[in-house]
Amino acid sequence: MSRHDWRCRNPRCLEPHGAVLGRVSSEGGLVLDPGVERFACYMDTKRATVWCPACGAAREFRGKAVRTSAK
Repeated sequence: MSRHDWRCRNPRCLEPHGAVLGRVSSEGGLVLDPGVERFACYMDTKRATVWCPACGAAREFRGKAVRTSAK
């Protein structure tokens, strides 16, 4: 199963090349990085907003699923 990093796109992000917010799976879902503390899922529109833990910028994801390790 191939996956690629999904990063913050804020040009002023404190992390080089943008903080990793998660990984996009080959099935089109987003697996959130354990460092992500804040996110919101909108199931009716199949999107999620994820806030960068390094700079606080929001980024929107549109896909099939969002998975987190939060309990």
